Amino acid sequence: MKRKWTLWVLAISLFMLPGCGILETVDNSLTFATETSTYMNEVSEFGQEVNTMAQQALTDVEARTELKERMLALKEQIVQYANLQVPDYAKELHGQIVSYNETLQQSLDKALANIEQGKAALEATGIPETLNKINELLGQLNDLNPSR
Repeated sequence: MKRKWTLWVLAISLFMLPGCGILETVDNSLTFATETSTYMNEVSEFGQEVNTMAQQALTDVEARTELKERMLALKEQIVQYANLQVPDYAKELHGQIVSYNETLQQSLDKALANIEQGKAALEATGIPETLNKINELLGQLNDLNPSR
């Protein structure tokens, strides 16, 4: 009887353990999709606001401080996004985003230096162009959504 019970528990365990791996994979995929969507929307929002913020920063010390804080926060988000656990199917997409992020991070560094030097924040940084590329990628991702 004890042996039957042990075999039964073992059999159930063998069926359940692979299922846990599947659930973990689905959970990782959902987490990645959610984090990517949230991140891309935040970058898009920053892109919509950055020109106005940069113009205000030329003449308003408070606006300059706020712009610097937003840029530093975005740099932190870029680092966090790069460290996401990526499912195999999304490695290429993640690689594209990380590549744009590297360019964006360098551009943010230039913009922060411009602000410190009293120049126009976006002058010769490439931020608008990089944000446009990221927004194009976001558009492609949204086109993949079957609920639209």
